[in-house]
Amino acid sequence: MQSSNQPWSSLWKTLFGDPLRAFGIVSAILLVLLAIAPAKNHFSEWRHYQKGYLRMVRSRGEAVTLQRHFQPGIQQIWHPDIGVTDRCTSCHVGLKEASLTDVKFQPYRKHPVIPHTTEQYGCVMCHRGQGAATTVEEAHSSTLAWEQPILPARYIESGCGQCHRANLEGTPQLNQGRALLARYGCVQCHSIKLPDAGVMQATQDAPSLSHIADKTTREWIFAWLKDPQSYAASATMPNFKLKDDDIRDISAFLIANSNPVAGDTLPPISQKAADSTAGASLYGESFCASCHAVQNAAGNLVGGNVGPELTRIGNKTKPEWLRAWIHNPRVYDPGTQMPHYRFSDQQVATMEGFLLAKSDSDFLANVHLDPATPEQIAHGKSLVMEYGCSSCHEITGIKKPENFAPELTRIGSKSISQLIFLPGMSHTLPDYIAGKIRQPRAFSPGLKMPQYSFTLTQIDALTTALLAQNDRAQSMPPSLSVPAPQTSHYRPAGKAGQIMSDLACFSCHAINGRGGDMAPDLTWEGSSVQRKWLEDFFRNPGTLRPALIRRMPKFNLSNEEISTLSDYIMTVYQTPEFDRESLPESGYSATQVEEGKQLFYSKYGCQSCHIVDAKSDKGYIGPTLTGVGSRLTAAWVYHWLKNPQALRPGTVEPNRNMSDDEAKSLTAFLMAQKGSGTKEAKK
Repeated sequence: MQSSNQPWSSLWKTLFGDPLRAFGIVSAILLVLLAIAPAKNHFSEWRHYQKGYLRMVRSRGEAVTLQRHFQPGIQQIWHPDIGVTDRCTSCHVGLKEASLTDVKFQPYRKHPVIPHTTEQYGCVMCHRGQGAATTVEEAHSSTLAWEQPILPARYIESGCGQCHRANLEGTPQLNQGRALLARYGCVQCHSIKLPDAGVMQATQDAPSLSHIADKTTREWIFAWLKDPQSYAASATMPNFKLKDDDIRDISAFLIANSNPVAGDTLPPISQKAADSTAGASLYGESFCASCHAVQNAAGNLVGGNVGPELTRIGNKTKPEWLRAWIHNPRVYDPGTQMPHYRFSDQQVATMEGFLLAKSDSDFLANVHLDPATPEQIAHGKSLVMEYGCSSCHEITGIKKPENFAPELTRIGSKSISQLIFLPGMSHTLPDYIAGKIRQPRAFSPGLKMPQYSFTLTQIDALTTALLAQNDRAQSMPPSLSVPAPQTSHYRPAGKAGQIMSDLACFSCHAINGRGGDMAPDLTWEGSSVQRKWLEDFFRNPGTLRPALIRRMPKFNLSNEEISTLSDYIMTVYQTPEFDRESLPESGYSATQVEEGKQLFYSKYGCQSCHIVDAKSDKGYIGPTLTGVGSRLTAAWVYHWLKNPQALRPGTVEPNRNMSDDEAKSLTAFLMAQKGSGTKEAKK
């Protein structure tokens, strides 16, 4: 044992036996240690990439400029107000060089054009990753100290959602994801709080189940709960994967719990025999397809998505209920978006026959239910409460549950240490969110979250929207966030307001910030149109845009109703910018009209989008102007020509920056067009 330690003792004595020698050895070791830091810095990754960048630019024609722009060393962007420390540009040195658009490899590729600069927000605001890191591994990947790597490129729009609360033109995937969260009722169960202390609201209009027995049968409810998409391909209700016995009991409870509504059923209406052609014509003339979709022979959905799909409506509704609904939908559902058409008895019968014929004989063929027992009804009620059905639907005697599902306000910052991943799944937050949306019950068979039929594109959009819900979005300073426009709750007053509610005008039109975008904004309609034209339009709506299939349906309004609506519109919906009577509707000189005609056809080429002469003009983008002199006020035409966006922001009509004289001459020409726009458009 002693002999084995002798060499080490001899070496120690040789090196440190003498104080002077020991000092020299320690000094040498210290020098080596001190040299490690600069050596490591010299061979660091960021320096390697900077040297590679300089080698690349030397061969380019603009080498001198690029070398002058280059700044060596570690580059850092610091934003303490949003907690961003960003050193990404230490390696990505060519981000701002416009001449490097041909470079296709990283980290020297130029950044695509975006509304912001790297100096404003850095890189990690959108791409995530660890901005303070100076190595590729630490900056891009999950490490022991940093568990959220940079985002895959397909989710990059989530970064925009941290600041922008409303839709953006440049973020279609983020916009779609937010719309899906609202449309498919995700936010009915999962609360998503907004930085302004509000919550994300659902746009889903789930029907009330309090009166369901008036509308449909227990057998249809059973088939629907079994697989909603087998009834309607566009159904937003997910599949809860319920057992047949559970579906039997839920349908029993809903029927037993239903309360009848007075007047929501009608006896058969005596009528002449209505053929399918008459029904199809009435359906088309009423423009039902603007809101409702139907599967065609090829299996493709044709129509709008405002109302429910009608492909198999004959399997669903009871004839007596459908009859009453067509006659006046507001008896059953006062808040429905469907207008009261004021159909005659013959029209009601015709439409009823047409819709009841839309059925599938196989849909209910295998549904056979025995009378429900009290035990089944009680069990059905407990299942309705267990699955949170009242989160979306109004159900008599059952309150909407609170905190039914986990809150998703900060899901985009969820620690992966708190998540359970499926075997083979990448341990990243985006993969977890996408996987949970794709197959929620794969994570645990006891979960209540239902199975949706989202496409891969929709799953990516939803994941993008949820990744935007993170800690940074909630703590963003007000000076850097862009809030969504305030929701308008405008309601017109008086008798006119009641008529507009009955006609569901807001389903298509926007007024004072509230309503749809299917039809023109009516906020300044009183300044825009002439009263006689408005009254004639209410009696028989015609198309103003020959290329559009949609138009306002005929509502069979009485003269009194037309007068009430016209009075209200002409009085209330006035722009404060000008007086509608400030310019005359007629009396312009022939010279001024001719000058306007030359401006219309020669200088500004308005006929490329509009039609004045139906025989020669080919403009089908904008509304026809054949009878514009009988439709619009001269003051509106003049101010529209001066600045269209000032009257209707977002219109495609360009601002030509016309002089006052040009705008007056064009107004004179257009006001001289008194022809029948409807007749010419049909021609």
